[in-house]
Amino acid sequence: MAILKEKNWEKHSNPWSGYTRMAILPFLFLSIWFHNWIAVGLVIIWTIINPFVFPRPKNTDNWMSRGVLGEKLWTEKFRWDFSQGLNMVNGLFFFPALYFAYAHMFWPLLYSATWSFMAKLWFIDRMAFYYEMNKNG
Repeated sequence: MAILKEKNWEKHSNPWSGYTRMAILPFLFLSIWFHNWIAVGLVIIWTIINPFVFPRPKNTDNWMSRGVLGEKLWTEKFRWDFSQGLNMVNGLFFFPALYFAYAHMFWPLLYSATWSFMAKLWFIDRMAFYYEMNKNG
């Protein structure tokens, strides 16, 4: 996400961008579960183009917009902190979940995907808090 330009961060701060991006995980895991590689490709394409397709929001006074704008500020001043730890937890559960989906291991997939998703939600919440604390410089 750090490769986004200012106008693209503004577009990505549209809550529709954030929420539709969050909805990607179930579609990704289902596509892998059914070994539907075309669907996997479509999910990956959507993940890539998502920050660019929505218009700049009229209002950013909502949780998702604050989370995205906080992530923008946070990536500009990267440092190892609790939020980075949440990203690592997300990855620790996300990558095994990909395998569990491929191998049709339902309960491990559900467990891993849930923890991955919870870490991502917590990360967004931390970014919303970070934005509130740092939005004025």
